[in-house]
Amino acid sequence: MSKLDLTISKEKSKLVNIWDDKEGFDFLGFHNRKFPVFNKGGSKLYVLAHIPSKKAMKNMRKKIKEFTEPRSKLYWDMQDMVEGLNRKIVGFKNYYLLSPIAKQWLNRIDWYVIERLTLFWNKKKNKRKKHTRVGEVMKLTNGKLKKLAV
Repeated sequence: MSKLDLTISKEKSKLVNIWDDKEGFDFLGFHNRKFPVFNKGGSKLYVLAHIPSKKAMKNMRKKIKEFTEPRSKLYWDMQDMVEGLNRKIVGFKNYYLLSPIAKQWLNRIDWYVIERLTLFWNKKKNKRKKHTRVGEVMKLTNGKLKKLAV
């Protein structure tokens, strides 16, 4: 490693016991650890799987918020907003949906997208209660908005 002029970071490097399903490690935006999977017979099997890390989930929410938040986008139609979000969602899905266990975490991002679209729609319509009319937004985006956890 000295030939390449690389050093190990003490903050980022640690030893982890992956045999108990409590600890794991983060690598390339994924949190890797052992997860229990139940078979049809009721027996439990442990599988090493990866889910989006907490930092990656926070970055996804931040990017979605940055896209939907500016007041300058209030003149956009809902269809334009959905098309822009679909590009981001497809990118997230292609990178993070590698294991079926990750769907539980990506489902939270799907719900966050609906919340952000609801805030956008209520700001656009100048409604007082900004978190209401979720059903109306879901009807408007039904079939048009891509989902991460599908």
